[in-house]
Amino acid sequence: MTKLETKSGGSSLDKALSLLQEVCTASTPLRFAEIVEKADLPKATVHRILLSLVEKGLIRFDENAQLYHPGYGLLELAHKAWSRIDVRDVAADQIKSLWQETGETIHLAVLDRGDVIYIDKLESQKSLRLFSAVGKKGPGYCTGVGKAMMAFLNESQLEEAIQEQSFIRHTPTTITTADELKEQLIKIRDTKIALDLEEHEEGIQCAASVIFNYLDEPIAALSITAPKFRVDEARFLHFQHLVKDACLKVSTRMGAIASDKH
Repeated sequence: MTKLETKSGGSSLDKALSLLQEVCTASTPLRFAEIVEKADLPKATVHRILLSLVEKGLIRFDENAQLYHPGYGLLELAHKAWSRIDVRDVAADQIKSLWQETGETIHLAVLDRGDVIYIDKLESQKSLRLFSAVGKKGPGYCTGVGKAMMAFLNESQLEEAIQEQSFIRHTPTTITTADELKEQLIKIRDTKIALDLEEHEEGIQCAASVIFNYLDEPIAALSITAPKFRVDEARFLHFQHLVKDACLKVSTRMGAIASDKH
C-alpha cells in the first residue's frame, strides 16, 4: 500500500496491517513519530491503531525507550497456524512433480517411535511391487525415509528411537547394529540425503531426504524408490538431488528456516 492509498482512506484493517508491517519489517525498533511519517496518517489514527495492536500482543511498546517492537503474540499466532498445517497437503505438488519426472514410486512418511508410517504414496508408472502402503508401518533403521528423519532427532529422541529398532537382517546389506546406524546418521546430517541400498527389500533402492517444520524439527521425509536394475548410478544420483530439493521446498513452506544445517 502506498502512502497516497493509505492517506486517501483505505479500510481500518488495511491501515492496521500496514502499521503492523512497518513495525515488523523495520531494521530497528521505531518511535511513534517514525511510524506516523512512514504511514502518512493522522497522529490520532496511528495512536489508536497502535494501542489496539499492543493490546492484542501483536506489537510491544517499550515505555522506557519509547520504541515499538514486534509483539510476542505474533509467535503465538504463528505457532497455532503452523501446527494445524498438514504436511501431506503442503507436499502434494512436490510428490506429483517427483513422480512425473522420475516415473518411480514416491513416498511421504512420518516417524513414530522409531518406525516409519507411510502417509502418502504415488505408485510407479512401471510395474513394481513394494512392501509399502499408505498407513503401513516400516522399520526406521533400514529405510531411507526412516534414516532421513532419525538423523535430525535430538539426542534423547534418537536414543529412544534406536532402542525401538529390531535390527533384523532383511537382506545381505541390512545394517544390524546401533553403531552402524549411528555412523550412517552422521553422514546423513551432513548431506541431507539418506539411502536405502537394498537394505529393506532386495533389489530395491531409494533416495530420501527430510522435511522440517517451523521449529526446525524433522517431521516427515520424502523418498524416490526404484528397482536397482533400471536405475544406473548417474540416474540414482539425480534422484538424490531431486528429492533433497523437493524437501527443501516443502520445509520452507512449513516455516523451516533455511540455513547451512538444513
